Amino acid sequence: MRNFLSFGEPLVGFYPTDAASVIDDVPITKTWGGDTSNFAIGVARLGHSVSYFSAVGDEPFGRGFLTLWKRNGVDTSLVSVDARRRTGLYFVSFEGKKHLFTYYRKGSAASALSVDRIPEDLAKGYAALHLSGISLGMSASTRAAGLKLMQLFQASGRLISFDINYRAAMWNSAKRASLVFSSAIGIGIDILEITDEEMSALGWGESPADIHKKFPLVRTIIVKRGSRGALIYADGDSFSVPAFSVSVQDTVGAGDSFDAGYLSAILEGAQPRYAARFAAAAAAITCTGTGPLEKMPFKEDVLHFLASH
Repeated sequence: MRNFLSFGEPLVGFYPTDAASVIDDVPITKTWGGDTSNFAIGVARLGHSVSYFSAVGDEPFGRGFLTLWKRNGVDTSLVSVDARRRTGLYFVSFEGKKHLFTYYRKGSAASALSVDRIPEDLAKGYAALHLSGISLGMSASTRAAGLKLMQLFQASGRLISFDINYRAAMWNSAKRASLVFSSAIGIGIDILEITDEEMSALGWGESPADIHKKFPLVRTIIVKRGSRGALIYADGDSFSVPAFSVSVQDTVGAGDSFDAGYLSAILEGAQPRYAARFAAAAAAITCTGTGPLEKMPFKEDVLHFLASH
């Protein structure tokens, strides 16, 4: 049995150097991204077995992802190669203190994933499932596939982690996204990850207590607040974990590293308070590099970081 199954879309990211705007005539560098791909690599680097359920195009970017996953120990037996569709892309532009994302993902290989690719006994081979709002927002077929996975894992008594990762451009409206996410959470999940900005955008309240009241049956709710750390509701206990002070180069991928750190620690039997601190350390280390993977840590990196802080 493997520890994790991650479901979603990989994306190739392009960044201007020196935190510039893409409007400027500056060099562009490439990175590998996509929230659930980042998560899969994150838990693999932290010492856990993981499979990625996705699809890539039959082109250099798709083949590059396959090489990347295999190099990081991610099982790719559930990744299909689509000869007719391309791997999704995104461009980052640094505008002042904000990241602006431009996506080229419509009709991507991953967006064509469907329920018929899911074996009925798939959940029996894994301890936990991780997916996101992006996984459900790619297309109608991926939404059906994601919900099917959640139903199979819930019926098998496996742990389910769902990160909201709300991207307005993927949805007709925030109301529609809210309805889909609420329906998914209603299937029965164990760990819900969300940001305070997403709570507000979806109309789910302004305070961390609001999300806890909205979904009282979710065992663990993590509200990620960037430089202000995170608030956690776990099995009746509520507490905060501060963000570590580091020299931040880029925050893209930090939330995925937090998810990977928290779930890795929980599967190892850690208590929520330690798991949250471990996750915060993983996220902080990731922020010291550009793109989600440059500084995404291995387990020994996190342990060393914690020992020195």
